[in-house]
Amino acid sequence: MNNWKYGCPQVAFVSGGGSGIGLNLSRALLQDGASVAIFDLAVSDALLVELRQLCRNGQRVKSYTVDITDPEAVDEAMNRAAAELGAPDFAVNCAGILRTAVFSALRYETFELTVRVNLIGSRNFAAGALRHMQPGGHLALTASLAGICGSYTHAAYSASKFGVVGLAEVLRTELKPQGIHVSVICPGEIQTPMLAEERKVGSPVTELVNEFAGVMPVDKAVQGILKGLRQRQYMITPGFRARLTRALARKATTLFHWIVDGKVAQGLALERRKAGNA
Repeated sequence: MNNWKYGCPQVAFVSGGGSGIGLNLSRALLQDGASVAIFDLAVSDALLVELRQLCRNGQRVKSYTVDITDPEAVDEAMNRAAAELGAPDFAVNCAGILRTAVFSALRYETFELTVRVNLIGSRNFAAGALRHMQPGGHLALTASLAGICGSYTHAAYSASKFGVVGLAEVLRTELKPQGIHVSVICPGEIQTPMLAEERKVGSPVTELVNEFAGVMPVDKAVQGILKGLRQRQYMITPGFRARLTRALARKATTLFHWIVDGKVAQGLALERRKAGNA
């Protein structure tokens, strides 16, 4: 498994490592031989015991309770992690939230919270990690396919993730002369607890629109993400359907809008029929 282009990381910083993509990446990094620092709002003792069972030959895994939206707290936690585990040669931000509603029903507070966690949190993570990262290091920010193309009810989420893609583009440009690689992860929908919660309250229209790119099991998605990270690709989108969606959104905008508009019209018509039969 240790097939990283420039060698397996020795120390990895992972935010949002207590669940979903972040947890699965943490497991993979441990299996590849890295020590891992996890930054999250909470990581259970049982999970830490499980992750520590993966450690070999002096590897360590430690968790740091931190709110990714608090820049001073993030800096302090990363300072402690660097002192205890060493400077990171790999850092990936997976912390994020998903809140959906049509824009006219989207509260300001919800919009602001989504931007603070997803975009400002990415800024805080990058700033904290780069204080310690040396040339040869690799920084990765998790955005979304929603950071390439907007979807129904995704005003807050897409705005924040478009911002993450823009931030990553600037960091790639600025850090390349310093010998630090940058990746931005732009997956479609992945079967994670975050998506499961959204499905309970989200719009069926959104689900219909997003089915074009498909939904990936988390283990398969992480395999694709890891492949891109190991090769130090800049933009990583696992899955053929998601990559096709990304290509259409970027290179065939008129066709892509026609497809999305058709899906939205179909979904709204279904909603009206259901309401009429209720």
